[in-house]
Amino acid sequence: MEIVALPLAAAAPFLLWPIERLAPYPHIVEEILKLVLILVILGGPEPAFKKISLGILAGVLFALSESFLYFLNIFQIGQLSLLAQRLILTTLLHGMTMILMILPALRKK
Repeated sequence: MEIVALPLAAAAPFLLWPIERLAPYPHIVEEILKLVLILVILGGPEPAFKKISLGILAGVLFALSESFLYFLNIFQIGQLSLLAQRLILTTLLHGMTMILMILPALRKK
């Protein structure tokens, strides 16, 4: 069941795109979806290390697919270096937030 979180993480930015265009606070919608991903990952019988690894991988997949959406608009800006910078920073951001949400939940078990 936890492996379902990986394709969902990769598709999440595409699913959220229309909602983020309408919602006044798109970052809150993103974090709620990442929380749902965490709950899916935590729901299984896997050991803690595997859950942490799945969380990091889900965060990286989320960042990669989110960066693809920005890649579609990068030619309007004209600076490909901004895409690389965004890819690095969002990968770190989403990976770390997934870890920060998983670790306290694992500690309580």
